[in-house]
Amino acid sequence: MKIMTVTKLSVAFGVFACVALCQTQPLLIVQGVHGTHAELSLADLSHLPQQTIQTTDHGTTVTFEGVRLADVLAKVDLPLGESFHKTAASYYLSVEAGDGYRAVFAWAELDPSVMDKAVYVATRRDGKPLPGKDGPFQLVAPGEKRGARWVRQVHLLRVEPLPESSAYDSEQARWISANLPEMQHIQAGMTRKELLRVFMEEGGLSTRTHRRYAYRRCGLIKVDVEFAPTGDPGSGEQQPGDLIVKISKPFLELGIVD
Repeated sequence: MKIMTVTKLSVAFGVFACVALCQTQPLLIVQGVHGTHAELSLADLSHLPQQTIQTTDHGTTVTFEGVRLADVLAKVDLPLGESFHKTAASYYLSVEAGDGYRAVFAWAELDPSVMDKAVYVATRRDGKPLPGKDGPFQLVAPGEKRGARWVRQVHLLRVEPLPESSAYDSEQARWISANLPEMQHIQAGMTRKELLRVFMEEGGLSTRTHRRYAYRRCGLIKVDVEFAPTGDPGSGEQQPGDLIVKISKPFLELGIVD
């Protein structure tokens, strides 16, 4: 009876161990167009046509073993064929590593109808499995002068189109969104000295109590500022401690030439 109990426990432990190993098995996730998706293990890659790649890495001759990137991407739908004739060039491949590193290939670089570029997903180096810092999957692009796109620890390959730009997502809109908070930080109650860290004096008529300023990062963005003089109020010379009593919203205007 005891022997049967031990045997059952051993079998159960073995089952749970196998399940745990399967759950922690590293996977390469591939996402294509039309919502297609594939998850590939080292075993899955071993069933694809195997390639041997002799190249140099930081001046050292090395031999990688793996598969063509094209064979991996073929597991999902891609922007190929007549239906993508006019839009394929706007797609790209995003490669993401486990440590957050990312690299991008324009789809035209990988489309066999446009260019015959040899890119591989390597799993072995010099006859040995890739070390933990590089594998289990590494992207290898022989012939590139820098290894910036030799992505180590690859875990995601995603094919997607360039995002459509809108009036709120253009390069100009993003620049304004990034810089507007700095301009809006200058408010009534602050000093002329604090103002001059963000804005610079603009030409045109001005007095100690009123002047137009231009944003230091873009001189076409202006604000009108009114001050309360400190010290001798009868002096017409502006002082760093003059207090802002009113500042306009930023507006656009061409440069003023005195």
